[in-house]
Amino acid sequence: MPEADLSILLALQHRIDQRLMCGPSTADAGQSASDRYFFPDLIVAAHLIRLSWPDGARYASSTSLADLIDRHVSSAAARRHTPEPDGRMPIAWDAPEDPAECAAVLVAADSLLGHEERDNAGMTDQVRPLAASAFSRSPANIRASLRRMDVSPAMARALLCHTHGFYRAGGHRHARQRLPSRQSRFRIEHVPALLPQEWLSAHFDDLLSHWAHHTDWKVRHLRRVSALKLAEMSGGGTWPDCAKTLRIPWNTAQQSLKVIRQELNSRDLWSDFERSVESVASQLDLGADRVHYGRRRELLSSWQVPAGDWAELCRDLEQFGQGATSPTCDTATVLIWTHVTQGDHLHSPMLGAIRESGCSTQRLVASINQLRTPANRKGGKRELLRRLETYSDLLATACDRAVASLQTGSFEIEVTAAHLRKVKSP
Repeated sequence: MPEADLSILLALQHRIDQRLMCGPSTADAGQSASDRYFFPDLIVAAHLIRLSWPDGARYASSTSLADLIDRHVSSAAARRHTPEPDGRMPIAWDAPEDPAECAAVLVAADSLLGHEERDNAGMTDQVRPLAASAFSRSPANIRASLRRMDVSPAMARALLCHTHGFYRAGGHRHARQRLPSRQSRFRIEHVPALLPQEWLSAHFDDLLSHWAHHTDWKVRHLRRVSALKLAEMSGGGTWPDCAKTLRIPWNTAQQSLKVIRQELNSRDLWSDFERSVESVASQLDLGADRVHYGRRRELLSSWQVPAGDWAELCRDLEQFGQGATSPTCDTATVLIWTHVTQGDHLHSPMLGAIRESGCSTQRLVASINQLRTPANRKGGKRELLRRLETYSDLLATACDRAVASLQTGSFEIEVTAAHLRKVKSP
């Protein structure tokens, strides 16, 4: 074996020996993450090198080491179809029996992991392509076994299965099922159920410029799917897990994913989508005053506009009739909830409660749509919308400053005369 290769092998052997000499007491007394996951990560990386070969050939530090790995992989492939004397079929993750071949695989695995830098996003980015390649060639039980190992968070993220823009946790009831797919400073509580319009305008212009025939309806699905992706990045789990946390009905989330997958697949825009959502995530990482949408959703889960406030909001707007679509206090409650939580008005607690009671939501939805339709935003309706928006901002501020209180299961905010004067036109 060339002297340079021997030097690399001995260096790795030295690091392995150091960790083998660490007793249980040392491990329990503040062992670093790189030490704790050194062996599990190295084992998984070695299997990925073997199972994806020759995709990981660049991690072999020399031609001679690459030849050793190639020899092992070739012989293992031949043995896989030849029963052992006892009738047992060789399994795909059998370790190399030849010491030189085993050493070559371990050195390549160590190089793949980046030596001591094993807890960063860079290591995940290096491992993920090999994991995808290895798993595409391996039986499901091998994929599941590797994903169930107690590896580092960076390695666990790399082992998640990626399909159509989303990562899927591997293994039924897997312990790492809620692992975030990205190292994020923001949390899932900072994600609204619909991507705010200003976020869409700031980060999705490039994607939308390539999307020739997008409609408001399709863009709404895009806003919902983007929120699900941000939730996956920060909270982990599958998209149904994320939908549940964001209080999006399962069937609604599924329909949005179906629509967006059809659109992005037909135009090969998944990479644009992922870049756009990553741009939003990076902005959230930098933010020091992130909105806690989870708290807002919780505080407003049973809140309604007080009757006195509704009377003040409508003061001097005499032209409203009593028709089926005329604005009501319930209309205001839904619109304010939508503004404060950045949620879908159809999934508001008010409409949800009506559905659960078995009553029709048709009248209330029609009233909401009347106010939301751009052509109707004039006269008294335009003024009412302006007052509702200002009222919503006051309520949002109360939620964010935690000056609001939960009493007997309902959210209460004091709206003073001064506040209402701000809401009404000067």
